[in-house]
Amino acid sequence: MATNPTVYPPLIVEAALEQAINGNPHGGGLLLVPLIEESRFSCFALCVLLATAATVGMKPEGATGQIVLEVEHTWTGRPASPDKLPAELRFASEFVVAVGNEDFRGAQALFNALADQASGDVGLCRLYDGVLALYQMAVATTSALVDAERNNPTREGS
Repeated sequence: MATNPTVYPPLIVEAALEQAINGNPHGGGLLLVPLIEESRFSCFALCVLLATAATVGMKPEGATGQIVLEVEHTWTGRPASPDKLPAELRFASEFVVAVGNEDFRGAQALFNALADQASGDVGLCRLYDGVLALYQMAVATTSALVDAERNNPTREGS
């Protein structure tokens, strides 16, 4: 593992998202690899940064004021269980919801469960897959925000 990050992590995440929305998601993802490999702490911080980006625009549900994870079956459109999601999507979805609800203990527990399995090739792949699923969620949110901004040029700041 590397010892010193060469750039401030939020700037790396910003550059990765910028590459992705400009058509190079693979290149953007590669920018994140040093943060994943740096240390357990930097990997967790990366996950929080990505989850925070993914939660922009999310609205809490009903009286609880909490963000809720809702899963639909792709073919039927009916509600489905998060347990049916692939492991990396389940981790990323639950992590985003925890961060969105400011449940950082829950987010830490989810991350620890994933990172604790990161020994050996299979476990490391699961860790990378989980982080990259968070990255894909952040990319989707960022792309939607950029598209909305482009389609509404009269908004302040355009």
